[in-house]
Amino acid sequence: MEFFDQFEHTVDDKGRLVLPSAYRAAFAEGGFLALLGDYAAVFTSDGWEKYRRRLELSGAFSRKQLQYLFSFVSPFTPDSQHRISLAARLRDQTGLGREVTIVGSGSHAAIYPRERWSTLEAEATAPDADGRTLSDKFDALDFL
Repeated sequence: MEFFDQFEHTVDDKGRLVLPSAYRAAFAEGGFLALLGDYAAVFTSDGWEKYRRRLELSGAFSRKQLQYLFSFVSPFTPDSQHRISLAARLRDQTGLGREVTIVGSGSHAAIYPRERWSTLEAEATAPDADGRTLSDKFDALDFL
């Protein structure tokens, strides 16, 4: 499954997050939570296995760095209310508080603090260094 769209959700006092209904079927049998740079990511089991191998084979990370990154990875199985538990350590590392935005990112779903996602949206839609907007870039595509 590929993950698209965005959803505003809240993390409850116990660190649980309800999965968006559009993603529930993909995670019915479980998945993996991971740290990806400055955000939390939700992968299917197959998706995590592919991503993990790519990380290991990339040569970009030392053994110690991979071990550190993998220390944030946790398998999950949603409960009957489609909630998953976000470890306190992962929440602390990524700045996740109560209000989050879940963003489809193709191979995984990214979980950002809502304010951080708003900032990233503004950056993504602002004109680039050459003054071109997203609309300008789409207009320049010859395959549309």
